[in-house]
Amino acid sequence: MNLIDFELEDILFIDSGTYKTLKLPKLTKEEKFLIDPIVAPTSGLRIQILDQFEKIGENKLLLTNRKLFLFFRVFKAISQQYKEMKKGNNLKILIVTDNRPTKNILLKYCSQIFASDGYEIYHQEDVPGESKMSAPYGAASVVLLEEINLVIVLTASHNELSWNGIKFYIDNPMPMSGDLFKEISKRAIKIKEINFDPNFKPIPVNAEKKNNDYVINLISKVLEIKSIKNKKLVIWPYLGKARGIVNLFKRLGAEVVLIEEEINPPNPIKEVREEKLKQVMDSESSDIAILLDADRDRIALYVKQNGEFNYYIPNEIYSALHNILANDYQKKIINVRTIPSDLRGDDTSFINILTGVGYKHLGIILYYLLGINVDQSKVDKAILYFEDKNKHLIKINNAEPLKRIIYELIQKNNLFDEEFLIVMWEESGGHTLNVLNTVGVDKFDGFHFESAFAIIADKYPVPALVLITELIARGHEISKSIDWSIKGINRTISAVDTEKIKIMRNFAKNDNKILSIENKEYKVSALSDNTNNIDIFRLKSEDSTLYFRPSGTGPEVRFYIFGNRETHLEELKVVQEYIKQHYS
Repeated sequence: MNLIDFELEDILFIDSGTYKTLKLPKLTKEEKFLIDPIVAPTSGLRIQILDQFEKIGENKLLLTNRKLFLFFRVFKAISQQYKEMKKGNNLKILIVTDNRPTKNILLKYCSQIFASDGYEIYHQEDVPGESKMSAPYGAASVVLLEEINLVIVLTASHNELSWNGIKFYIDNPMPMSGDLFKEISKRAIKIKEINFDPNFKPIPVNAEKKNNDYVINLISKVLEIKSIKNKKLVIWPYLGKARGIVNLFKRLGAEVVLIEEEINPPNPIKEVREEKLKQVMDSESSDIAILLDADRDRIALYVKQNGEFNYYIPNEIYSALHNILANDYQKKIINVRTIPSDLRGDDTSFINILTGVGYKHLGIILYYLLGINVDQSKVDKAILYFEDKNKHLIKINNAEPLKRIIYELIQKNNLFDEEFLIVMWEESGGHTLNVLNTVGVDKFDGFHFESAFAIIADKYPVPALVLITELIARGHEISKSIDWSIKGINRTISAVDTEKIKIMRNFAKNDNKILSIENKEYKVSALSDNTNNIDIFRLKSEDSTLYFRPSGTGPEVRFYIFGNRETHLEELKVVQEYIKQHYS
């Protein structure tokens, strides 16, 4: 049963025999911005697809043709782009969705568009007419399924249920960015008509099981999963049933208690219903609850230890996980995190590498270390830094300086036979883990890493979720594994694309200066991509670090703080108001 209901406008197709044809209306300026936004999205396209209208005194939701056709344009543009890239060969696509109310409509028409272009259409095994799978598992399937090199995931992640979106992956599980993303946007705007094949027959495939097999093999190289066996775990998916994660924990021996109450927006970072959690956990004698967003790339935990319930967000979960693995299990961690992510795990890392927000930045580091070539347009748009021994940030525009500093650290610490954990993660909840082995450490020329596991360069937090659950089951405490005198949170201010750009441009004059805000002094640093376009500002005081950047997923500017537990909220509010007042 859907949390929200909507009405659908009739679509006037032209029946041309084998196919149906749709002639598209001319785009408005606003619609062009939705397909080709000024501020490039960090993880695919997201649109508020359902509009409110009043009917017989009630507010209703309507899926208009104009909104639906925006999705059709992007589907067709991806189809055209991929077909050209592959010269018409290996036209196979996997299309999956989360559990949003508009999922079946988009799945049907997306499949029909690609089928009309000659593609074989694959769906995840599901009930007829559906193809549900998490976004991380969908992304990884582009490398885990040998025969398929194109995947589309229809999801808007943690956004409200009136939204939907498109994530797509070609050849590698890494978000689209750089020239390719812009080319698809330009194509979408120019399309005037689209063919549909209503007679397509999807090919079922169990990509979900392939992913769970991969996760089990990967985590076996990190920890033995023993303490969650026969343990009751509460899982609250917020939307749908989280079939993939539930089946994984069952395979690992856990007993799963599922809360099927759905929440809008499906965002466990903003919405936590503690009384419900306590009631279910107490009645089921469970100490661990896992909370998930709609596409399963954002997690939170609700844990009972020493008689107390505690709620943990991704920043806290991942920092604690890394600290425990390093301190108690002697793991050497290559810590690759987005610049606004929690800094409370940095001290236990083998090396800290900081990037711009999103896996279009994070994934490049993994490819660099593995000696895999990266498209230059991706490198140009990437924000990449590593931290030297004096905590200074050194900019990276190619693999050589990063590999050299790691090589020197391996030599200095005699770690020639060490297995390294690389963790790539971001403050919003994404996390990806792999196990790396060194190759050619006798001399720098030829030195790189290899992995026995498929290379995933997008969000893939399930291995981390299993590992932290196992560690909690063993008795480790998140609350004792990070510094609680520091608190990290993020907040936003409203800003459409033009306002985002204005704030960033106006504030740039403060780079490398000291800025005084209500008698507190901040050293301002502008962090830029490899073409020197500023994407993130850092404001550092004696006892706090703040960042702000334009959001790539909504009309807002995001602010982050790591500061004094008692005063951080007020400090963040003061800085937000100051910047909005003086620079917007």
